[in-house]
Amino acid sequence: MRALSKIVAFFANWLFRREWPGLRVGLATAYRSHLDATRYRPTALAQQLLISGEDHRFFSHGGIDPIAVCRAIWRGIVLRRPEGASTIEMQVVRVVSGRFERSIRRKIREMALATLVSREIPKRALPAVYLEIGYFGWRMNGFESACRRLHLDAHALSLAETACLIARLKYPQPQEAPPNRWHKINARAQHLLRLHEKHKDGRTYIGLVMKAQYESV
Repeated sequence: MRALSKIVAFFANWLFRREWPGLRVGLATAYRSHLDATRYRPTALAQQLLISGEDHRFFSHGGIDPIAVCRAIWRGIVLRRPEGASTIEMQVVRVVSGRFERSIRRKIREMALATLVSREIPKRALPAVYLEIGYFGWRMNGFESACRRLHLDAHALSLAETACLIARLKYPQPQEAPPNRWHKINARAQHLLRLHEKHKDGRTYIGLVMKAQYESV
């Protein structure tokens, strides 16, 4: 999977030579903010649940997950059930670039630029960086903002609280959440807990930065 990403990165570096410098600055800024974070640094558990729910082959690819891409194409064309294939790198590109339009062109651009992300942010730090800039809902841009708004102690989050928080990345909480949104958030949280139980004893989280390692990131 990494070989494909290297090939794409070679062409992306040329195709997006005008756009990459600006995105590179945004990525560098996000990484510096991550290194400076103290009180509201995302927990290892939050990062684990993010990987389980959004990109469980995260440490096996270089920005593009070809298995997820093929599955999304198959389900979209054959089963008529649209499905995303975004990796954490792709989601970081989306947030930093501020481009959220629904189009194939944006998706292809996102995939290409995702292969360049690790040049600015170490792979092992990306889950935390994404949590620090991700959108959790109304007035909840980033992990710190979400914890404050939901009155959560970032250092003492239970497994269930963390799952409900990460679930909001898929189903952001609006200012006035209708009952069906709460149902989706809770259902997503339960799904994340099942995935975490499945992945916790394997190699899914093998490259994560634990709390004691932050000094050397």
